[in-house]
Amino acid sequence: MISEPVVIGAGPAGLAVAATLARQGQPCVVLERADAVGPAWQGRYDSLRLHTARWLSGLPGASIPRQYGRWVARDDFVAYLRDYAEQFGVRPEFGVDVRRIERVDGAWRIETSRGNASTSTVVVATGYSRVPHLPDWPGRDSFSRPLVHSSEYREPSAYRGRQVLVVGAGNSAAEIAVDLARAGAHVDLAVRTPPNIVRRDTFGVPSQLLGIALRHVPERVMNPLTTVLRRVSVPDLSSHGLPRPAGDGFTQFLRTQTVPILDHGFVDAVRAGRVTVVADVEALYGDSVRLVDGSTLQPDAVICATGYRTGLESLVGHLGVLDERGVPLVHGPETLPELPGLYFVGISVQLAGLLREIGREARAVGEVVARAHIASAAPTV
Repeated sequence: MISEPVVIGAGPAGLAVAATLARQGQPCVVLERADAVGPAWQGRYDSLRLHTARWLSGLPGASIPRQYGRWVARDDFVAYLRDYAEQFGVRPEFGVDVRRIERVDGAWRIETSRGNASTSTVVVATGYSRVPHLPDWPGRDSFSRPLVHSSEYREPSAYRGRQVLVVGAGNSAAEIAVDLARAGAHVDLAVRTPPNIVRRDTFGVPSQLLGIALRHVPERVMNPLTTVLRRVSVPDLSSHGLPRPAGDGFTQFLRTQTVPILDHGFVDAVRAGRVTVVADVEALYGDSVRLVDGSTLQPDAVICATGYRTGLESLVGHLGVLDERGVPLVHGPETLPELPGLYFVGISVQLAGLLREIGREARAVGEVVARAHIASAAPTV
């Protein structure tokens, strides 16, 4: 049996938990299926920047360097994660795929690609965006044009001068659409539900601060408030196919768990006609895409920014700890009474910023776990 806590995942959440434990004097084992820290971030598109302000996005114990600017670029954030792991002596075991967690004889048995181990404490920090999701459209398998998930998109040069259909209504869809348009692609954006849109910042004030301030405001207040905020900060895009949500913008977020588009160029691209909003995809056939309004497109390529799944079903789904979307029922220092010692960090969607929430959850879990292990190691008299 492993005496130390086991942390699964070496992204921001796993590193934050491990660093917090290290600062409490508690060693742990970090298991990561990839070959480096922050693999999900390394695999995103080149133009990606944090959607949250640098000074609100640092992990516990180490701020993101000012030299990386206000909105941190992907590569700079990955460098920060490497430096963070080094600073706190976090040395993950790479290439270890954790396949299943079982409760056996009062401990946790961890089944991995390198064998099984048991421990009293497991922290699952595998991230919210672990498994790319592609809709199962009729005709998808026989579609003759290139079709990829946004996780496979890196940069726009190969699409210059081509007709590209981007599918989705989240930040990745909006940013990839703008990236392509700036490079000279002809871009259509297929949208099922018109998204909430907010300015990334207004007069230098990040919208994230509003999310933090309104964190505990009830839904009945948030709906009219978000309606007013969008009306005063974002132009009416109804004539471009993006009407404002009908007074229930916050309810829509709760229902879909889709963070509002944080605009820093998307609205202007739509208004200028560089990105054309079209109806949602209904089916694919041959080299054509049929939309739900009956119209047809013949794009040269389709990029699906259609989200991710947690991919936790095979790992812990049998334990009854996931909701219908595959998201943990408990977060941070909370555990189910029948599953003591099993924690989840950073597997949620947050208006206040996921990295900030990761820091909060990691500190709380680290303190609880360190105290428990210290208590269990104390001699009895």
